[in-house]
Amino acid sequence: MIRVLLAAIIPTAIFLYVAILNPQSVTFKLTKTQSYSLPMAAVVVVLVMVGFAAAMVIMAGGELRGVLRKAREKRKRKEEEKKRFLFRTALGWWNTGDLARARAILKKLLSMDSKFLEGLILMGMVAREEGKKEEALSWHRKARRVLEDDPWLLYQLYQDFVATGEWDEALDALELLLKKAKPSAELYRELMKVSLELGKVDKALALQSKVVKMVPKDEKEREEKRLTWMLYEKAKRDGDRGLMGKLAKSNPSFVPAVVALVEMDGDKGDKLIETLKKACEANPRVLVLFDKLEDLLLAKERPGEIISFYRKLMARYPHNPLIPFVLARLHFSLGMYQDAQKTVSALEVEDPSVDFLKGLVLCRLGEGEKAFQLFSGALGRDMCVLYSCEKCGCVAVKWQDRCPGCGEGGTLVAELKGGGDGV
Repeated sequence: MIRVLLAAIIPTAIFLYVAILNPQSVTFKLTKTQSYSLPMAAVVVVLVMVGFAAAMVIMAGGELRGVLRKAREKRKRKEEEKKRFLFRTALGWWNTGDLARARAILKKLLSMDSKFLEGLILMGMVAREEGKKEEALSWHRKARRVLEDDPWLLYQLYQDFVATGEWDEALDALELLLKKAKPSAELYRELMKVSLELGKVDKALALQSKVVKMVPKDEKEREEKRLTWMLYEKAKRDGDRGLMGKLAKSNPSFVPAVVALVEMDGDKGDKLIETLKKACEANPRVLVLFDKLEDLLLAKERPGEIISFYRKLMARYPHNPLIPFVLARLHFSLGMYQDAQKTVSALEVEDPSVDFLKGLVLCRLGEGEKAFQLFSGALGRDMCVLYSCEKCGCVAVKWQDRCPGCGEGGTLVAELKGGGDGV
């Protein structure tokens, strides 16, 4: 409407101007010698017609632009709906595990729009699920060129870097993600894992302290245990004797670190022996610790030290049958049969390994008939001391750092049947 008014006002103003200056007629010069005069009425008619024609052109142009804009918006909306539909379909196939169909649909989607962010990210996730780590990383790098700091994209990039072993890049992606997203215990755990991979133990410890502050009180012990296991697994994988030694000395109750430290190449001196003794005191039901201690001290020809240590433990844990059992076993291996007989005969347990040891001692003492009776009773039963999980009860023939049943770490203890826990 404003345009129409302007189209009418402008020629009217021109008319008034011309009319004032030329009250009778308007003369137009076409050349130096030719001129034409038109009545004022004719001039007015022409000007008004021109004005309204201009107004109509302006209005028609505006309406045409509006129609074209709406058509473009409608077409764009339909394309966007189609792309969204394709993405949702691909995501559905990805969730069901049909990666081939998800890839085919995503390929069609990205042919329509090569910068469709969610499509690029999902294509990378599909590639990673297919084991194509480098391709996944390539797709996610393309996505980052579209939107550099999208939190979901940064997390996918982090997973790609972890999969390809690019730990420095993984650390950068996570640290940037923490700036863009709300900090959480889970993100700090991931950052802690990467820090450990890069050997940044102090940083991992600092992050763990943040996690401990964030989680409820009933989860704090679990978080501290989680960090201990992460440090242990890194030290074991990398053969890091220094880190394993710190774990073993700072927490003698953590049996896996103590056992791993003994099995690593390196110094087997008195410091390691003292660490083992502390571990035996803290874990009097873990037979593997006594085995390792005996191996070290017997190799140094110091059996008396072992015997003295076992007797001290017997006084500390008088109801633990495992300690007199290992002492009697040691006496037997040293040829001290009378001492072995005295110790093992006091054991009132119904375990076949104890009966077998009693029989061996009696054989050495010349009491074959009694030994035969003990051997007969133990026949067909497990002769070795078994381990059982304190959490799930799973039984294992050999000690392992994790329970073969429930996977919990450091829960296997020696089980002498009929002996109780003795602790």
